Amino acid sequence: MMKMRLIFALLILPFPSILKVWFYRIFFGYKIGKKVKIGLSAIIADKCSIGDRTRIGHFNLFYRNQDLRIGSDVILGFANKIFGGAVVDIGNKCHIFRFNEINSILDPLVLGDFDPRLILGEGTVITVNHKIDFTDRVTFGESVVFAGRNSNIWTHNRQKTAPVSIGRNCYVGSNVQFVAGSSIGEYCVLALGSVVTKKIDGEWKVIAGMPAKAHKDLDEDSKVLVTYPTRPDLQGITGALPTAG
Repeated sequence: MMKMRLIFALLILPFPSILKVWFYRIFFGYKIGKKVKIGLSAIIADKCSIGDRTRIGHFNLFYRNQDLRIGSDVILGFANKIFGGAVVDIGNKCHIFRFNEINSILDPLVLGDFDPRLILGEGTVITVNHKIDFTDRVTFGESVVFAGRNSNIWTHNRQKTAPVSIGRNCYVGSNVQFVAGSSIGEYCVLALGSVVTKKIDGEWKVIAGMPAKAHKDLDEDSKVLVTYPTRPDLQGITGALPTAG
């Protein structure tokens, strides 16, 4: 069944968006909202829902996702790969730029339970050329900016897995690493080149180092990094912001 879907998805790749959307609705049973545009991209999932006004650019590939959920007003740029997983949930108003590799290992040899889910909160931004492994659960809170280039998230270490989470309104710099079982709190800035090896609690913090730790509170000038709207083209994506303690 999956191979047949792959063949049909590749055959309709050059179709105009309006025909491609119709084909996915009728023959694949996908639930696709109004004013959705799909470029030269293929979507091969067991189940798929796409919200209104979402735009999927060229050369993106969704493959072997069991339950793919893409919200409204989402932008998927160019040449992103999103493979596998029990659930891929891309929240409303997210923006995934280009050349990102986001995957869950298919049929992994894992000791114990694992939860292959990718959850991207509303307004999350993932920029360029990042690698995210969600063999176990990866959660981004609302309005996370996974910025710069060449960052990695790993949820597996040979046969062991553990989830990774990034709290809402965090700003993550370039070339950072998250190991299995690590996390950071809310309204934090993670400095360029950091390696997160454990759970780091707290809010409104600057986190940095190898291994990373909370160094100081965010000053007033730095708070713009975690409060500025991730999608300024849309209104009201961050909600009410709490007051710094």
